[in-house]
Amino acid sequence: MRYPTEILAEHPRLTLACAAVLFPAVFALRLIAPEAGDGVTFLYVLPIVFVAVASGANGGLMAAGFAYYLSTAWVLIEDVPVSVLGFLIRAIVFGLVGLLVGRFATQLRRLEAESARHFELSLDMICTADLKGCLTTANPSFVRTLGYTEEELLSRPFVDFVHPDDRERTEAEAAAIPEGDGTIQFQNRWLDKQGEVHWLEWSSAMFPEQGLIYAVARDVTERKALEHELERLSQHDPLTGVYNRRRFDEELNMRILEARRHGRGGALLLIDLDRFKLINDELGHAAGDCALCEVARVLDENTRGADSVARDSEGLLARVGGDEFAVLLADVVPDDAAKVGERLVAALEATDLRCEGRPVRLAISVGIAGFNGREPVDADELFARADRAMYLVKAVGGNGAAAEPDAERPSRGQPA
Repeated sequence: MRYPTEILAEHPRLTLACAAVLFPAVFALRLIAPEAGDGVTFLYVLPIVFVAVASGANGGLMAAGFAYYLSTAWVLIEDVPVSVLGFLIRAIVFGLVGLLVGRFATQLRRLEAESARHFELSLDMICTADLKGCLTTANPSFVRTLGYTEEELLSRPFVDFVHPDDRERTEAEAAAIPEGDGTIQFQNRWLDKQGEVHWLEWSSAMFPEQGLIYAVARDVTERKALEHELERLSQHDPLTGVYNRRRFDEELNMRILEARRHGRGGALLLIDLDRFKLINDELGHAAGDCALCEVARVLDENTRGADSVARDSEGLLARVGGDEFAVLLADVVPDDAAKVGERLVAALEATDLRCEGRPVRLAISVGIAGFNGREPVDADELFARADRAMYLVKAVGGNGAAAEPDAERPSRGQPA
């Protein structure tokens, strides 16, 4: 609900015009109906208020003086007896009304001006919206961030600017605001005029008396990108870009729990790069890093999207040591795990790599340890089994894959 003084202050010229009409109207009414008493005299309060709202305290005092002059003129014209106290009361009432209303109006305009400056200059995106889901105001930060003009922003429901994947939960969040649930740190994605994504973080509240939702948003796109990058760095090996040991252990423990609950099987492949020390010693550490990156690439390409591997192919491969990698296979039987191991060995053997200008022959030893829901096993035991299997391959020359010690002997072998 808006106060009458707010409405009057928005149209100062019209307000002064109304006051100019009311002053002589009240004076004429007093002449026409002298029997009406002093009640008519105090109608001068209306034009005093109008002038005070339009012109401030000084204007209000001037209007009060003019009203006092007119009321005194009527007394003299009609020769009506009025006591000194009566004149004093009129002067006090007219003066207080003009002064107080004028000061109130001036303070109101000052606050509105400050609010407007904050609205215009704020780096945050400030807006109001009605209950139909349309923006009613949007500050320049909205225009700068999204590239739309103010007219374009106010001409469509705000959900039209929200990323399609976030519209449903944004509508649910907005629907809860009129019920009294203000929004605090709600995040969603908006699309700018060029189609670029902006992450916005919102705070909002409902003001029922105005029927409006007041909201403030902050563009947190850079912060979200930094958070994503920090999360990626915390889970990935900085050299090869594959998952690190910590993230791999989390995934492995989760798959072991799933196997226990749902009876699913899986396998851990532990992979060691053969003759890595010779590569480092003969060609230098730069060549060694090059070889590790190439191994990671080939392993990733030959596990990604395979029918026998887990649904989350990106989470299958990790670098778990200096020259050691691990692959996690879900929902596989031992024969399938062995086939994947053989495929990885063959893929590395067929890779033609040059590091520091010299050819580098890549070969790996793969140890395989299976698990299922019937046998209790933990991650440490699986790594120990796969490690024993991998050293069986090393013992017969490397460049091969083997299952656990009690399973088949290595199927391939060349000097390690």
